[in-house]
Amino acid sequence: MRFTKHLILTIITALAATLAVACTPSPTPDEALVEMYQEALHDAQALTDSAPGASALRTEHADEITAEIERLCGFTDDGVLPESCTFSVPAIAAAPTDDAAAHMMASQEQILGHLEEIPTESVPLIIGHYIDQARLAPPAEEIDIPEGISLKGEDLTRAQDLLATEYAAAWALGVALAYVSPDLTDATQEAIDRHRGYAAVLRTAIDPFADTAPSEPGYDLTGLTEPTDPDTALALIREVQDNAVTSWHNAASVATDPAWRLLASRVAGSTARDTVAFA
Repeated sequence: MRFTKHLILTIITALAATLAVACTPSPTPDEALVEMYQEALHDAQALTDSAPGASALRTEHADEITAEIERLCGFTDDGVLPESCTFSVPAIAAAPTDDAAAHMMASQEQILGHLEEIPTESVPLIIGHYIDQARLAPPAEEIDIPEGISLKGEDLTRAQDLLATEYAAAWALGVALAYVSPDLTDATQEAIDRHRGYAAVLRTAIDPFADTAPSEPGYDLTGLTEPTDPDTALALIREVQDNAVTSWHNAASVATDPAWRLLASRVAGSTARDTVAFA
């Protein structure tokens, strides 16, 4: 039997494709995310009695991490999760905690500690978990700039944009302060002071790498509620605070410098905690 050149090439191609399929490793769950899943479950167990709301939140986070693990691992063409993508964790129950605040703060540090271990595309979700938990945790007393921070390129541009955002936020809340209800006067002033503090942190972080622009005498409320009474003042405050959280979350999600990502995550969480008084 004579083999034509075409037939030989066809056979070789088919064999190569078969070998490629055979040698392709099966997908497996991301180990760092699996660890975070277990930590979320332990938090939920530990906080069941002392902080039921936080416990429910961490249960929700565990479910979201499971979905993320499965999404990354992939599904077959029939929409079935490959057997190699299934996972389990040791059935070890966490002891209940009497100090929910301390436990949540420790949990938040665990989350931040995983940011450099997880897939880049999972970072926005996990930072979102940190922000969610920050709303229930004690407020941060101060924000320290991580050692070794290096602001260049897009990181530097976003830091400069955030500085302008913080200036504008403090100004807008100052406008709202003139109309806010008396019971929110102190909280509004505190939020203004916090934004000024975040701006100061940013100036210090940016200064070694670029000039920092000073605050403008005034800004505008384009796209925001114009305050005329306590209700519209509260609406403006909520908009300003939510926009700030989103801006910091976005910056942290796409940061390339680990120290800058850490700083942006912390301020995102701290700003989210600042919004609680206006919920």
